[in-house]
Amino acid sequence: MSSPDLHEAPFAALDLSSDSEHSTPQSDNETLSRRERKAQFRLNKHRTDAYAAFLRSENLQSTAHLFDPRPRKTLCIINLGLGAAGCATSSRLEQVFSAFAGFERVVLKHNKPFSFARFRSGDEAKVAYDAVHEKPCDVFGGKLLFIEYLTHVQFARLADHEPQSSQVLDESRGLFYVPDFITKSEEQMIMQSIRDDEERELRMRGIQNDAQSDKWFKIQDRFVKHYGHSFDYHTKHVGDASLAASLELPAWIRPYIERIRSAVPSYTCQPDQLTIQRYPPGSGIAFHADSHTAFTDTLVIVSLGTPVQMDFRKPGADCFTSVDLQPRSLVLMTGEARYGWEHAIRIRRSDLIDGTVRKRCERWSLTLRTISQSLECLCSYSALCDSNDAMVRDLRTRKHAKTQITQGSV
Repeated sequence: MSSPDLHEAPFAALDLSSDSEHSTPQSDNETLSRRERKAQFRLNKHRTDAYAAFLRSENLQSTAHLFDPRPRKTLCIINLGLGAAGCATSSRLEQVFSAFAGFERVVLKHNKPFSFARFRSGDEAKVAYDAVHEKPCDVFGGKLLFIEYLTHVQFARLADHEPQSSQVLDESRGLFYVPDFITKSEEQMIMQSIRDDEERELRMRGIQNDAQSDKWFKIQDRFVKHYGHSFDYHTKHVGDASLAASLELPAWIRPYIERIRSAVPSYTCQPDQLTIQRYPPGSGIAFHADSHTAFTDTLVIVSLGTPVQMDFRKPGADCFTSVDLQPRSLVLMTGEARYGWEHAIRIRRSDLIDGTVRKRCERWSLTLRTISQSLECLCSYSALCDSNDAMVRDLRTRKHAKTQITQGSV
């Protein structure tokens, strides 16, 4: 194999004659002292060696289109990997990044010379980048760390790449689609039950019926309402109980839970969380995988109102497919479809189905999930999994402490 072409990379030619932003211009070199020139030479050499090792590990000739110049949630530490590949451990890497606001988790992969640090936002990641990039790191004995930004898809490709993965997403991979799961009359009954629940809540609060319950929340351009447990869209985890319309599932949903078991015999969950979503025309939801630690291994979605195209992607394998969700249909995700694929409804006012443009109208959905009691996930999809997030580990610690106190008082 030919040697990696460093001159094609966005960090550009790393030799001192390059006019790359990472190099010192000749005019600047002339003004540097001998000690400063030696320090600059060492920096350039460390950088060249670090990126060359990264390219070799991934069998790449260039990092063109791999890194992002804009601040992103995920940082790639180019020259710090697990064990012999870089002497890093999760705990030591967390010592470096957990001091910064918005830190979520670190990800290390066996036999790779690089690692990742994930933050809540690109702005928060930028603060860490500015403080750590190309600076001596005390935690690692003064080693210079070289850092790049990654988009979510780029992160998944590096962390969970599956070059031979099939693009087929079907029942064998955990995606079940059941058309006509409910009848038109049942659909109308469900919609009426949602309106009745709304009016009941308003009467209890002494509010006129033309108002809207304060248990509906606007998330971007769609509206959501939770039963059993709420969901916090900031932490991406189970939310405060006061935000749920009720701590119990509504009675009208229960007969359909038994029907799910008939339609998909492998479904054995006891769902205790329901989210109702109303999608006005043109609204949607970004690609995401539901929290691996907030919910157990099966998600169920029932579509109401009008059809919409749902897209699925497996970011670590460049796989993409779509399913046309018809009114009254059911989608069930488990296993690989649940943990390794993301799903989305694109924000647009029409879908192109079999060459025909179909305008969108208002759509409703019912999502049934089961709250995870363990707050653990052992999947292999590290870019999508939140099991190692600092917040989730803190939740586990507090839950364990509460359990110990409860057991001690018995």
